[in-house]
Amino acid sequence: MVFNVALAIAVYFALTFLPAFSYNWLVGLLVVAIVATLIGNASITVPATVIPAGTGTGTKGSIKWFNATKGFGFITGDDGNEVFVHFRNVEQLSKREIKPGQRVAYRVTETERGPQAEDVSPL
Repeated sequence: MVFNVALAIAVYFALTFLPAFSYNWLVGLLVVAIVATLIGNASITVPATVIPAGTGTGTKGSIKWFNATKGFGFITGDDGNEVFVHFRNVEQLSKREIKPGQRVAYRVTETERGPQAEDVSPL
């Protein structure tokens, strides 16, 4: 990105010495180049989608571990699969109330980083 912006600035200064281009046109060109660079470098995020098979609101498991300071941990499902859990997806419990071994019900969604528990509630 830095290279592209530097290139756009270099083109701007090179073209300012040519009499065929007006100042306003060159400023517009520079703005378009910078905006295009920023848009091109923007990260594309994949929205979370619900895993269709074998998971849903009836998935149950136990908290494997949870870091209350950082607000995340893992749940081990009754099927043996481990799922990431973030505090923002936990209902009816504060960060300090989530303890290892605690039974929970949850829904699994697939994110770009892997399976994640949502709608987590204590049993």
